[in-house]
Amino acid sequence: MDIASIDFEEKLQENAVEDIDMSVVPNSRPLGRVINPFLVFSLMVFGASSLLFGFDNNVVSPIAALEPFVRKFQGVNAATGTYVFTARNQDFIFSLPLVGTIIGAWAASPIQLKFGRKWSVTGCYIVSIGGVFLQLFAKNLGMFVAGRAWNGVGYGCAMAISPLYLSEVVPASMRGRAVASQNIFTIFSGVIATIVVNATSARNGKTAYMIPLAVQCALPIILIPFTVVLPESPVWLVSQGRLEQARHNLRKLRGFSDEEVDEELELIKVSEMAEREIGKDAKFWELFNRKNLKRTLAASSLFSMNQVSGIILSTTYATIFLQEIGVGNPFRLTIAATCCQLAGAIIGPFVVDSAGRRPVALIGMTILMAIDFIAGGLAFASKNNKSIAVGIAVLSFLFNVVWTGSFYALSMVIPAEVATVRLRNHTMSYTVAWCQITAVITTFAVPQITSAGAGNLGPKAYLVFGGCMACIITFTFFMIPESKGLTFPQIDEMYEKDIPAWRWNSERANLKNVEEKKSL
Repeated sequence: MDIASIDFEEKLQENAVEDIDMSVVPNSRPLGRVINPFLVFSLMVFGASSLLFGFDNNVVSPIAALEPFVRKFQGVNAATGTYVFTARNQDFIFSLPLVGTIIGAWAASPIQLKFGRKWSVTGCYIVSIGGVFLQLFAKNLGMFVAGRAWNGVGYGCAMAISPLYLSEVVPASMRGRAVASQNIFTIFSGVIATIVVNATSARNGKTAYMIPLAVQCALPIILIPFTVVLPESPVWLVSQGRLEQARHNLRKLRGFSDEEVDEELELIKVSEMAEREIGKDAKFWELFNRKNLKRTLAASSLFSMNQVSGIILSTTYATIFLQEIGVGNPFRLTIAATCCQLAGAIIGPFVVDSAGRRPVALIGMTILMAIDFIAGGLAFASKNNKSIAVGIAVLSFLFNVVWTGSFYALSMVIPAEVATVRLRNHTMSYTVAWCQITAVITTFAVPQITSAGAGNLGPKAYLVFGGCMACIITFTFFMIPESKGLTFPQIDEMYEKDIPAWRWNSERANLKNVEEKKSL
């Protein structure tokens, strides 16, 4: 342990935090002075961890619609007489592997606590390699599903870690954009996945699906060397008492003077001392005690609830869904669907930081609910009317833009912001795990209610999701706060005062007035 670390521990034992105002954080410096090329590089590389999830989530739907793939792993569907997976096998392919992501998310908290953000994500990539190669060379459907689950352990763990890193290496004014920008990589990799499958879809042999799977194999291999050279999160290093290395890394990530780096590091240290004073050895079950339950619900809800918005019809099951409603070339339309998601992902980070969390959530969700009900209503007249079927497809594309630019953009920002610092690792692991549990349920249910051999609702299922959105909007109004621009200590203060979510904006002004008086 270095001398600075010893001093830090002595201050901690002396409870020397009373003379420092934790609410005053250097959040007003011009971004041009904060940002340097290495910070941008670090954000891009760590954000790219979502490439694994994005590619896997978007490649499986078009691959599952390829005749060579269905012929290899199932054969003719007895109910339809075509090469289309049965509802049971769709559940097997899409739903069961998500158990792997749940395991990965639960494992993320103890792993990153011991090994840090950077090396934990590097380990996730190594785990992922085995899974993607098992998919590539699978001899039967069981092996393919096992490969997807194995890969899910890797990217599920990475999904729980990377938002924490992204939120910790930037000032509060950039936090929303930094975390939400990860979505761009998720959707971008989805666009690449659908383009690759479309390019190989005309092939008759197994290369039609093996080429896209081979591309997937390359992703974790490419990301490992770039991730290894990144600096560890200064916040995590301070939590481990490694202050010299924390300052060294913070210096790499900032464009302003050494004095300002020392000032920011001091504030990180003070925040960490305060968190340690609250209590050591935070336990997972503390997420659900009376003091933290509201924060846990706010942090974990959006990422989970976005699964029941209706997005699954135009993402995970996009190609199969478009194939069932009989609109054009489903492979090309899937590319259009993912491009719409990419447009929303690019817009999202800027909208979230400029308009704020609550307006983006409530307005975006209201639009999504309207689309659900309109598309579901049109479905009753779409059976022999191609123009109405095209209209439903267009609405699903619009849904993708709005969902990615609002609901999805906030799904990772909110848990990274509102979780108490002491429980952030546990909170993010719980958030991702609960999201994947919801995903297992929805991916299992959708084929059962939409497929011709099962419920046969088709696009009428949008009505079900519209009802879900009405409930989600109500929850969001009462539970999701406006955390835009607030520092972690300020968010702590809001929850300690038990300020209702819809009053955070007015209380923010009171906070600023108090801070201005303190600074005089």
